[in-house]
Amino acid sequence: MTRLGGYRWTVRRTWVGLACSALLLAGCTGGEDEEKKASLPLPDKPPAAAGPATGPALEAKALFAAADDLEEQVGSLDTALVERRSGAFISGSTAVGYSVDDISGYDLESGDQLWTAKLDLKGGSVCFVSQPDRAVKRFTVVYGDGTYCASVATVRVADGKVLSNMAEQDLGATFEGEPAGGAFENLLTVDGKDYLIDMRGVVWRATAKEPEPIARLKDDSYFDLFPSADGTLLVGSRLSDPECNVDAYELPSFEPVWTTPGATAFPDQGADCVVSLSPGDPTWAMQQIGSTYHMTKLDPASGKPLGSAEAPTSPPEKPLEEGTFDLASAANQFDRSLAVGKKGEMIFAQARGLSRYSLETKKQTWELDLTQLEQASDERFPLRTVLPQGLTADGYLVATVSNDTTTEVIAVDAAKGTLVGRWPLPEEYANGFQVEPGATLYEDGLVLTRNFESWQRTFDGVGELEAPEGDLFDIGVFTFPEPGEEVAPQDRPVPTAGPIDVDAEPLASIEADDPDATSSVGAVYTGSAVVTYVGNRLQAYDTKGKKTWKGTLGDDPEARVCAASDPDRKATSILLSYREGDRCTGLMRVGSGKGKQVEVDVPAAKKSVGRIVTHDGTDFVIAEDDTINRVDGDRLVEVADLGLTPYYWQRTPEDPSLVVVSAKDAKGGDWTVQAFRAPTFEKVWSAKASALFGKKPDADNTVSPFSGNGLWVGVTFGTYTGPESKLSDSLVKLDPATGKVVAKTGTKERAYGEPDLTKLDLTSAVVGGYASVGFEDGSVVMTQNGGIVRYSLEDDEMLWTVDTSSIETSMEKARRGTYLTEDLQLTDGGRSVLVTLSNEVSTELMTIDAKSGKITGRWKLGADARNGLQVSPDVTPWKGGVALTRNDYSWSSTYGPDAPNDPPKGPVLDVGLFALDKPAAPKD
Repeated sequence: MTRLGGYRWTVRRTWVGLACSALLLAGCTGGEDEEKKASLPLPDKPPAAAGPATGPALEAKALFAAADDLEEQVGSLDTALVERRSGAFISGSTAVGYSVDDISGYDLESGDQLWTAKLDLKGGSVCFVSQPDRAVKRFTVVYGDGTYCASVATVRVADGKVLSNMAEQDLGATFEGEPAGGAFENLLTVDGKDYLIDMRGVVWRATAKEPEPIARLKDDSYFDLFPSADGTLLVGSRLSDPECNVDAYELPSFEPVWTTPGATAFPDQGADCVVSLSPGDPTWAMQQIGSTYHMTKLDPASGKPLGSAEAPTSPPEKPLEEGTFDLASAANQFDRSLAVGKKGEMIFAQARGLSRYSLETKKQTWELDLTQLEQASDERFPLRTVLPQGLTADGYLVATVSNDTTTEVIAVDAAKGTLVGRWPLPEEYANGFQVEPGATLYEDGLVLTRNFESWQRTFDGVGELEAPEGDLFDIGVFTFPEPGEEVAPQDRPVPTAGPIDVDAEPLASIEADDPDATSSVGAVYTGSAVVTYVGNRLQAYDTKGKKTWKGTLGDDPEARVCAASDPDRKATSILLSYREGDRCTGLMRVGSGKGKQVEVDVPAAKKSVGRIVTHDGTDFVIAEDDTINRVDGDRLVEVADLGLTPYYWQRTPEDPSLVVVSAKDAKGGDWTVQAFRAPTFEKVWSAKASALFGKKPDADNTVSPFSGNGLWVGVTFGTYTGPESKLSDSLVKLDPATGKVVAKTGTKERAYGEPDLTKLDLTSAVVGGYASVGFEDGSVVMTQNGGIVRYSLEDDEMLWTVDTSSIETSMEKARRGTYLTEDLQLTDGGRSVLVTLSNEVSTELMTIDAKSGKITGRWKLGADARNGLQVSPDVTPWKGGVALTRNDYSWSSTYGPDAPNDPPKGPVLDVGLFALDKPAAPKD
């Protein structure tokens, strides 16, 4: 059985041939002895509901070229009056396709055109055609001028012979003494037989000759009129002074069964009511009353309300919680819902994807988030439309996902709501089907049809999209491809887009005692051991995750680490400064082998020691009195007085002994950038920011040497007060010997456009310079809008680029907005860049070859190994592994007691050690 009325679809002329067995929904039947098989060739491993479709594409079997040359097809009729419609149905081994005024039959086995109906449409076009659910001998065609469809013909499926052609319905006809006839407004196929409903509410049974009137509905004007999901009722909503009613008729007798007053279904409705019914199950009714959507489920047997719900029409201030049914979104997609199961449930297309819901129980059975599906688009901000298209006999929902540029077909387990199949449409055949296409399923595939109304609205020349050039298709017959053999993890190439399904192997972890407390968590890699600190607790591991010792930092249980050394060669100990009370006055040398501790005396004159720098295996401490001190056994030896309080302290791979610092001047509002030479820390050069950039920085802005190369210095001008703020950025590259500017970008006003990795995104560079890594040639690897690049400022050259936009958008995330952070570290002796991506919900890691920019590895943290490490974790890498530690500040800002978000359930980790190895082959 099909919906009443004609679909706004489209057909095509060039037929390529296909094979068909049994239509699941559209009426194609095969041999009785065929072996029963699964309806869809699903892969063994379900696809991800994120990133691009990676499996094989749909295979084109037959294509009908677009019928857009209306002047040739409809003669002198004004093309503006022509309603363009097209569609197809399958009967036995014959496919019947229609487009505008052409109706033809094709053999499904050979693809040969069997016939073209010699039906004179009198300059009009096809309005709608039968949509049988089984093989039939004849079908009905309703046609007319514009929207006035008063002519009916019957055509034989076998040879296309026109059996009858009533050129126009007699306006003077009567039925049971009352007027009948005129334009037909609906065509309904019940048990293989066609019924027409005219503008006066009279039902006509289609015959091989002329239609015969058999019944009259209660009204001649219905808002909606659809058959029930099981095909036993015809349900319509109408305005009947002074209120709206819902009527039900028995099929195929069309005898009245019940009428439900609108006030019963919708107690708050007014005189200006409009009741909408779902085509998927018209016992679901919806009405907007004021600023509220009301939805009601009626009993098919009696018409009594079984359940109802409502929601404001305006968007909620906050995103709905996970698992909450979005009734407002469902109301907006009400005409695209699909009945499922025997308990009156419905599958809805929603703003975020698909959901299955019951009004009787007010429970959402499942929700499938499809917002992370990635599709090619010609628009900057494409809108995605998900359309449920049908259910297979073995319980799979088939839907189309389109975005005005392309379309893919997905399959969903209708019972569980899990994605089980994804098939992209071949790019060369997408034109015509990329805008909310219609679809009809059959055993080996589906028929896609162009949606004329949506197509014209999309490419009307008003919006940013222009109609694509090249072949345009109205109907395409596609088959589902075989999934092919599953590739073992160790044999798969590293994906450069979309999600990753390889977990980093957990080696060891430390759970947080109190995630809301400030624990000062971190880790140091000595070249052979990983020493971790959580509060005053110290633990060491080898790179396989084996714990080698544990202890406490001194005797004070409240001690917290302020800073740690960062060994630049293999070390036998690390240096920790720690807080005693409110100040970082403690300094402890800790052996990496057994945890032996040596207290380093900090003279009172130093006040506190909050920064440690390691050069050539020697640790130096910057004290609050602006002196730099070498650690010599258990004491500090002053090396130099810096003469300023460094705000940033960075190194440069161009000259490893050079330290570049920036500091705000005590007077005048300028900044100073200075370089010192380790290990004596004599001053090499000094420069004022106003000289470097041509003007003084604003009072609230910093002058920032890059972490990857301190000779790269960036600044922002202007103060952010809102979206209309005028900000600009500037970046310079300094000579290591003299501090003179050797390259500069100039000051450029911020412009927020589409990502273009071929050009330097100055704002991203300046804002993200703290998370960069550098190389001896002076180039830097840094994050940019939509990717990661290696760039030479002196040569103004992109050495390589990696587009990470697909990877970032496909990461697991929450319904609420989340903030993505990126961390870059060098590993494997500087040959690889380790990228850590975290978005408050999930964390992923990636290695990039530093020379070529090739992605060499990707991993994610498993759900049971990431809690605490998904919010800007601190990163300590080694070859083949990494330690991630919880960042107190980031965690507290996102999930702390005063944060707007509830923390994820389960234990929170302070430390996680992971192996980053290529997936191993499974053991026999």
